[in-house]
Amino acid sequence: MLNKRVFLFLAITYTVALATICLVKNDGLPYFGTNYEDKIYHLIAYAILCFLWYKVLNSEKIKHAITIALVISIIYGTIIEVLQGQLTTTRDASIGDIVANIVGAVIISLILTIRKKTIVKKL
Repeated sequence: MLNKRVFLFLAITYTVALATICLVKNDGLPYFGTNYEDKIYHLIAYAILCFLWYKVLNSEKIKHAITIALVISIIYGTIIEVLQGQLTTTRDASIGDIVANIVGAVIISLILTIRKKTIVKKL
């Protein structure tokens, strides 16, 4: 298993990379022909963000790590969307993107919660 320093490095690097990708002009993402690709990218990106911060918090034995990671992801995603509208001329803030960010974080949080409750301890 990866040690907690590796997860902290991954979480910080991913968080910075996500902000960079979201705040610069980016026409290089692959297009698969669906109407909701941007929302799918947001959903996946914030699910990964939530998961990485959960792993960091959980490795530090912080209570309610799933809930804290969820809140961090939602707040971060909302701030990034607002910054897109305020700081960039090529990107717009979007309520739909915020919703996709939240849905991605909630989905991974639910998966983690269900997984945590269904793990059977060895006797």
